[in-house]
Amino acid sequence: MGMKLDLSKLMDEEAKHIWQIIQRDFDMRKKEDDRLGQLKSQIKKEDVKRELLGEQTSLTNSYCIRCLQPFRFLVNSKCQCQDCGLYTCKACSRYHKKERGWVCDLCRLSRVVNMGTLDWYHEHVRSRSSALAVPRTVTVVTCAPAWAGLSHICSFVKFATSLPEG
Repeated sequence: MGMKLDLSKLMDEEAKHIWQIIQRDFDMRKKEDDRLGQLKSQIKKEDVKRELLGEQTSLTNSYCIRCLQPFRFLVNSKCQCQDCGLYTCKACSRYHKKERGWVCDLCRLSRVVNMGTLDWYHEHVRSRSSALAVPRTVTVVTCAPAWAGLSHICSFVKFATSLPEG
């Protein structure tokens, strides 16, 4: 992120080519950020609508929460979203073979945004780091003789035991 490139040892054509690639990457990242921003605003708008309509049980059981089309047996049957638990019609949701269930378009968009912004990754790292921060004792059990070159384990134990309490 804060790296500096030293292009002084490159010929002009090589430096120009690298600069074009970097510029193209920057433009693509900007477009992706804009796209994700639009999806986020779309999700926020739909969330407000879903909050208002989701409280009315008679409405959510009889009408699609997204398009407000009435559910009819065989013609427009309802599907329950695996993520939010609300009912949508088949036109407003997609079936996932892996998960063996339906996910509404809004939750699908939320998944896309989550993946695009790497929120899933940051949440995973956050949960792992908090889980790793709880234990303060390190136990190393070795079955190999001391001469087997286990200096990397010794280094890890030194590092782990030198971590500040907290």
